[in-house]
Amino acid sequence: MNILGVDPSLSNTGYGLLQVKESRYHPIEGGVIKTKSSENLEKRLSIIFDEFSSVIKKFNPEVIAVEDLHSRPKFAKTSILMGHARGVILSVAGLNNIKVFNYQPTQAKNIVTGSGRADKKQVMLSVSKILNNENLLKNEHVADAFSIAICHSIISQSKII
Repeated sequence: MNILGVDPSLSNTGYGLLQVKESRYHPIEGGVIKTKSSENLEKRLSIIFDEFSSVIKKFNPEVIAVEDLHSRPKFAKTSILMGHARGVILSVAGLNNIKVFNYQPTQAKNIVTGSGRADKKQVMLSVSKILNNENLLKNEHVADAFSIAICHSIISQSKII
């Protein structure tokens, strides 16, 4: 199974394509779709749309696992902006008839680190160990995306979905 994990953000949308064969994980591709805060919202969303569409066309994942919205009143604006980027990801998935699964960040953190309160460095370290790939220590957005993909793999294998 090829799972595309996504950590949506308006500035840095991380993605990680994880191939799961016989309960073994093989990271295929990871990257970040970047937009500039100096550009208007419409332009930034169109960049995410175009680049994510290219990722989908190149790798043709079976499913997409996306970090769900999380919000606190203190960060309401951030959640709204993340929601825009997340909406673009879901739209691209819908246009390509790819099933989407949503996971809370705490759920993915708990699965990969053992703690839903793990910080970014703990997630990066755990994901790099699980996937035996030290390059994942270099970018938190890519590591988060792979953590969402790992979360989906484990949950789907346990037939909780």
